[in-house]
Amino acid sequence: MPKAIGISGSPRRGGNSETLLRAALEGAQAAGADVEIVRLNELTYVGCQNCEACIQARRCTQDDDLADVLAKLPEADVWLLSSPIYFDSVSGQLKTFFDRCWCFIHKANRLRGRRSGAVIVAYGAGTCEFYQEVARRFAAYLPWFGKFDPVEVMAEANLGPPDAALQRPGLLDSARRLGKRLVESLSAA
Repeated sequence: MPKAIGISGSPRRGGNSETLLRAALEGAQAAGADVEIVRLNELTYVGCQNCEACIQARRCTQDDDLADVLAKLPEADVWLLSSPIYFDSVSGQLKTFFDRCWCFIHKANRLRGRRSGAVIVAYGAGTCEFYQEVARRFAAYLPWFGKFDPVEVMAEANLGPPDAALQRPGLLDSARRLGKRLVESLSAA
């Protein structure tokens, strides 16, 4: 059974980016995946210390709440990362998480096997190409960790109030289809 892990970078439980992430995980589960969500804001962790101990240890050696999450990532077939846009980028929680994934960059530590992934961002402003580019930039880093194919982006505008995504059933359906597609792509030739 494929495994899908959702990483929520939102400090707001049930905010728009997390709502879209949960919908994508519902789609992944409907396609047969075992799913899990991690709320980064509920963990205590530090950023990458550039100690390079991960090269020899073949894993991040920081001993904090993120260590268990990083240990699960090589077992996940689908990675779904979500964040609101804050000050023209992803949240600090997601950026710090991403920095800690540096341990997967080194040749000996690269993830083995094929995966799929997506970056989901939500923001209150109208359509903004720059915010969509933020999501595309983070999505482009996933293949640095291993063979991620496909990698998709969902960048959604006009999601100002905390429950705005819940008021857009078509958007939730799009997120569910995204999760389903990512799981189904793993069995495609």
